[in-house]
Amino acid sequence: MASAEELVQENQILRERIAQLERSVSGQLDPVLRSLLEHAPAFLTVVTPEGRLLATGRQSEAFGTVVGRSVFEFTEPSQHQVLKDAFARACRTKRAVSYESVAVGENGEPNHTYVVRAFPVITEGRVTALVLVPTDITERVRLERSLIESEQAMRLAVGAAHMGLWRWDLRNSRITWDDRTREIFGVDEAPATFESYLALVHPDDQALVTRVVREASESGIYPSFEHRLAPRTGETPGPFERWVLAAGTVFKDATGATVAMLGGVLDVTEQKRLILQMQRTGRVEALGELTAGIAHNFNNLLGAILPNLEIALVEAPDALRASLSAALDASLQARDLVKSLMSLSLRRAATPGIPSDVTDVVSRLDAICKLTFPKEIEIQTVLGPQLGLVAMPASELEQVLLNLLFNARDAVMETAGGSRHIMLQVDRVGDDPSGRHIRFRVVDNGIGMSEAVRKQIFAPFFTTKPPHRGSGLGLANAMSRVQEAGGRLECQSAAGRGTTFTLSLPVGVPAVAAAVSPPGPQPAVPRGSETILLVDDEPLVRNVVARVLRSQRYEIVEASSAEGAREALKTHGPRINLVLLDQSMPAETGLEALPSLKKLSPAPIILFTGLATDLPEGVAALLEKPARPAELLRLVREVLEEHAVVGR
Repeated sequence: MASAEELVQENQILRERIAQLERSVSGQLDPVLRSLLEHAPAFLTVVTPEGRLLATGRQSEAFGTVVGRSVFEFTEPSQHQVLKDAFARACRTKRAVSYESVAVGENGEPNHTYVVRAFPVITEGRVTALVLVPTDITERVRLERSLIESEQAMRLAVGAAHMGLWRWDLRNSRITWDDRTREIFGVDEAPATFESYLALVHPDDQALVTRVVREASESGIYPSFEHRLAPRTGETPGPFERWVLAAGTVFKDATGATVAMLGGVLDVTEQKRLILQMQRTGRVEALGELTAGIAHNFNNLLGAILPNLEIALVEAPDALRASLSAALDASLQARDLVKSLMSLSLRRAATPGIPSDVTDVVSRLDAICKLTFPKEIEIQTVLGPQLGLVAMPASELEQVLLNLLFNARDAVMETAGGSRHIMLQVDRVGDDPSGRHIRFRVVDNGIGMSEAVRKQIFAPFFTTKPPHRGSGLGLANAMSRVQEAGGRLECQSAAGRGTTFTLSLPVGVPAVAAAVSPPGPQPAVPRGSETILLVDDEPLVRNVVARVLRSQRYEIVEASSAEGAREALKTHGPRINLVLLDQSMPAETGLEALPSLKKLSPAPIILFTGLATDLPEGVAALLEKPARPAELLRLVREVLEEHAVVGR
C-alpha cells in the first residue's frame, strides 16, 4: 500500500499534468474545446481510483468547484458499492466500464439517475485516474416509471372490468390477444387471420363485424358495438347466446393508410340475459293483467249464461233437458277454470300458516290439465288414501304443481313421436304409520335433460325454452315457496329418458273449527219481499240477476254505475234493504264508491266480484262471479237476516 507521502506526490503530479493540459488546450483549442466542456450535457470529471475528484469540465451550479472532494459525497449511500465495484473493475481490466447510479444533479436536485462511462487513465502500466463521463437519464427513468404505473393502473381497470385486450397489426397481418380475450372467445390461441377470427363470431353477426371493421379502416373511427359469438365446439345452442361489447381505435401512417387496430372486448352475456329476463318478466306480468281482464269479461258472459241455463232447465220440456244440462255442466267447468286461471295470473297472496286439502287441490289441477293440455297427452292422477291436509296454502300449492305440470307438458310435446304420458302421484310418506309428509311426484316420458341442465333448473332466469315460451322464473319461484313451507323439491332426469319432479311437504295441522251439525235436507230456495239495489255496468248480468231476484219476490232497483247508485239511494234510500254492488266498473269501482254509498244508506252491501279477496271493511259479504241462482239467493237471504233490516 502506498504511503501518505507517495499519495501526495502522485496527486501533485496529476495536478501538474492537468494544469499542463489546460494550458495546452487554452493555447491551441481554447475557443472550441472550452466551449464544448462548458456546455457539454455530461458533467465530465476526473477522479482517483478511490473516487477523489481531481478535475471537472466545469463548475457545478449548486456546489461550485468540487475538486478535492469525494464523488461518494454526491452519490446515494445505496449506490456506493456500485461505484466501488465499477472503479475496481476498471482498474483491474484497464478498460472502460459502464454503470448506473443515483446521485445529486448539477443543480443540487437529489435522485438523479446517471449512466456513467468510466475511462481509466494509465500511467506506467497502472491506472492512476478515471475519467467519468455521466449521462443524466433521470427524465427517461421517470417517464418509464410513469408508463409502468399507467400500464399497471390500466391493467387494474381492465382486470376489474373483466375486459380483454386485442391488437391487429395489418402490416404483418398479426393478431394478438391477451388471456382474457382468449377466455371470452373460448380459444387457446389468437386467430392467425381475420377470417379465422370471423369464424368465432355468430354466423348471423359476421356481416355486421365485417362492415364495422371495413368502415373503421376507411374512416379511422372504430365504434363500440355488440355482437354474438358462435357456439363453442361441443356446446349445445341455448336460448341465451354469448354476447360481447367490442371497442377499439385505429392507427394510420403518414400516408393515411391503416396500419393497426387496438381495442378491448367485454363479455356482456349476463347483462343481455338480465335485460331479456326483465322483458320476459314484464310480459308475464302484462299477460297476467290481460288474463284477468279477459277472465272478468268472460265471467260476465258466464254470469248471464249460468242463471239463464238453470232457469231454462227448470221450464224446459224433457226433450231439451239433456242438452241444457250438458250446457250447464260445461258452463260450470268453464267457471271453475276461469277462477283457477285468475287466481294464478293475479298472484293473490296466500294466507300464511293455513293448510290446504290435498285432494281438493289435486282434483282441480287434474280438471284444468285435462281441459287445457293437448288431447294427445295422457294424464293420469293417482291419489293415495287418507291424504288430508298439507302445510301450504292452496293457492301456492296450485302454482307449484301447475308449474311442474306445465314443464312436463312442454317436455312430452317435444318428443319425436310415440305416447305422451304425464302422471301426478300423491301419497303419504314418513316414519310413523300416519305419515309425516305428503309426497307429490310429477313423472313424464318427455325428452329429459342433461346433467348440466338439471343442475341449473332451479336457478333464477335459467331456461332452455325459447324467449316467447319461458321466463326462467317458474321453478326458482316454486323452489322458494316450497322452502318457505319447510318442504323439498328435487328433480331426477336423463336426456331422452323423461323427468321426475318430487315435491315433499309437511302434513298440515287442521284449524280448530266449531261443531257442525249433521247435514239435513237441502233447504228450499229462500224468498223475500225486501228492496235490493242492484249495481252492475253489464246489462246481460244485471238483467239475469234482477230476473232471479224478482222470481223470489224481491223488489229490484237497478243502476249501471256508481254515480247511478248514489242517485238511486238519494231517491229510494229509506226503501233500500240491501245493495248488491259490482266491483269492476268503469270510471269508479265498487270499492272506490263504497264510502259514498255508506254515507247515503245503512243498508248492508254485498260485493259482486270476479275473484274473491279478503273481506273489505264496510262490506257485509262477497259473492264471486259468476254465481248460480241458488248461491245468489242464499247469500242475499243470509245477509238480510243477519243485519235485521227486514221490513225497515
